[in-house]
Amino acid sequence: MRRVAWILGGLLAGFLFGIMLRWRGEPSMIAVVQHITLIGQLWLNALRMTLVPLIFCLMANGVAAVIRQASAGRIVGITLGLFALLLTVASLGGALLSLGVMALWPPVEFGAALLKGAVAMPATPSFADQLLTIIPVNPIAAAAEAAMTPLIVFAAIFGAATTRLGPREAETVTCLIKGVGETMLVIIDWVLRLAPIGVFLLALQAALGIGLGLAASMIQYVVLLSVVLAGAVMCAMLLGIVGGGIASARFFRAASPPLAIAASTQSSMACLPALLVAARDRLALPAAVVETVIPLAVSTFRFGNVFGGVAAGLIGARLCGVHPDAAHIVFASLIGVLTNIGIVGLPGSAVLFAAYGPIFAVLGAPFELLTLLIAVFALPDILDTSANVAADLSVVTIVSRLLGRRVRRRVRPHSCASER
Repeated sequence: MRRVAWILGGLLAGFLFGIMLRWRGEPSMIAVVQHITLIGQLWLNALRMTLVPLIFCLMANGVAAVIRQASAGRIVGITLGLFALLLTVASLGGALLSLGVMALWPPVEFGAALLKGAVAMPATPSFADQLLTIIPVNPIAAAAEAAMTPLIVFAAIFGAATTRLGPREAETVTCLIKGVGETMLVIIDWVLRLAPIGVFLLALQAALGIGLGLAASMIQYVVLLSVVLAGAVMCAMLLGIVGGGIASARFFRAASPPLAIAASTQSSMACLPALLVAARDRLALPAAVVETVIPLAVSTFRFGNVFGGVAAGLIGARLCGVHPDAAHIVFASLIGVLTNIGIVGLPGSAVLFAAYGPIFAVLGAPFELLTLLIAVFALPDILDTSANVAADLSVVTIVSRLLGRRVRRRVRPHSCASER
């Protein structure tokens, strides 16, 4: 939280200084400051250079871990299948809801000035091109071009293949990939230590070009994304009430303590003890199911991140004058589900960077806007974490109900025969 406060301070300072120069500064002084702000682009490049290797490593290790978990037993297999289904629904639902709120309050494209002088994003390929390149002919070239869809697909295939190796080979490859991923996280931590300066320079550059429109853009961004994530919280609660067959009042009472912790800590992992108590004691769910599903959900099932990921990319793209078509939105939704697998255990702002970065790349949204979003993500983060936690509690009720139905279907024929 201290780092987030410093980043937010850098954003505000850059904005105010930029507005002051825009109104009262001499052209020569503005020209000098604009040259200084190029350092912000260097900082952004340092952050961006870690995205491709980080995503590959997280994706490959995440897929391998999920496959190993799926073979651990019937409860885990059912749970992981349910995760995949609900995350797909969440990603598409977030996209649709964001399009709906933008229709009610169309974003003002002040943020288009962020594209001026910025490092060019790769051109967003057509639907046919993305479909043909979903299996990369040259994975190295896909990585060099930051083509996220084929890169993530290749990483998923690579991770799945490691589970078919012998124990020694699998351990060697896994340790190597994990080591590279950990190294990228160290570099990201170094770069994020300079985030207040980098965000200050980026905000200063944007304020010189946009003026007060920058504040309008960021306020609208936060409000629209918060509305979408509030919808994610409601959807997550409805999963437990409708899908889990729990009375609404009872579910709300059980969910209240974990949600209070989520709002105060913005950490799903910190809510684990409260979730266990809520599911086992307040909802009276089977202990074996609760103790298997809840830890797995907290570490693997990021419902809020997936729901808000495509929404953040779509709103950000629209603010910058980029209008992705339906095909790109579908691809971004699938990328949002896949990146959920890899972001387990990432610290702080690295979660936002790893989860949203590939989506921004697919949709053609500028990376500059993602770094500014990190500075103002406090309110959306509360709703994001609350959606994660509510969905964790909901999914254990659904798994418990599914397992209960299977048991009754097995017992019913025997009971009917005995009655006859």
